[in-house]
Amino acid sequence: MRVVPFFLFGAARSGTNALTWALETSDQISVRNEDSPDCFDQFVLRDKIDIDAVLAKSAPKPVFFKSFHDTPRARCLLESYPGSRAVYLIRQPGDCIGSFVNEFGEAGARVWLQRFSSAAKERGGILLRMCRGDTIATEIAINKAQLMLEEIAISGASVANIGACYYLWAHSFAHHIGLFQDPRFLVLDYDAMVADPQVAIDRTCHHFSIERLNIDPDYWFAGRCFGKSVEISTRLLAKCEAIYDEVSHAF
Repeated sequence: MRVVPFFLFGAARSGTNALTWALETSDQISVRNEDSPDCFDQFVLRDKIDIDAVLAKSAPKPVFFKSFHDTPRARCLLESYPGSRAVYLIRQPGDCIGSFVNEFGEAGARVWLQRFSSAAKERGGILLRMCRGDTIATEIAINKAQLMLEEIAISGASVANIGACYYLWAHSFAHHIGLFQDPRFLVLDYDAMVADPQVAIDRTCHHFSIERLNIDPDYWFAGRCFGKSVEISTRLLAKCEAIYDEVSHAF
C-alpha cells in the first residue's frame, strides 16, 4: 500500500506550528516539521527521493509535512503524489505582519530584503530553490520579487513594510497552484482556528481521512493582535488585505 503525503502551504506566522503540534498528538499520522533533517534543508523540502524515503520509513502511516516554504511548487508536489492533500493557512494581514515584526525583527527584514534582491537581480537564491521543478513558479517568484523591491522603494524599508512584502510574495502563488479550484486544498483561517480550534482540527482530520483527534487547546496560540500597533504602509496593507479577502472568502 502506497503511503500518502499531506502538506501544509501558505505563509509563516499563520498558525503553522499550532496545526503541526496538534497533529503530532495523533498516533495515526507521522509529522515532519520544517527542521526535520531527513527531508528539509534550510526549512525547504528536499528532493523527491528524500520525501519518498521518509514515506517508506513511515509506512503504513501517512506523513504530514510542514512545507509552507514550498508553496510555489505546491502543484508539482501534489501531482507527484496521487491521493495527496494539503492545508493552506492564511491569517489576517495586520496581525500576520505584526507577528513577523515581533518574531523576526530587523534581522528577518534584512534576510527577506536580500532574498528579494537575489531572486530579482541575480535570478537565484532560496526563493528560486523553493520553486525548483516548476518553471512557471520560478518566473512568478522572480517577477514578484522585483515588484516587492519596487514596493519597498516606494513605501520604505521598515520591518513592517518588508513583512507586508513577504506576505504578498508568499501568497502570490495561490492562482498558479490552483488553490481556488482544487479540492485537494483545505483553506484554514488563523482567526477561526483560534476561535474554535476543535472545529479546525476536525476539518483537517476529515480532509486527511484520519480519525477525529481531540486536542488540548493549550497547543494553540492565543491569537495575539498586532495590527493596531504596527505601522504598515497603507498602500501595502491594502494589497495584503485584498489577497486575504480573496483566499479566506473563496471557500
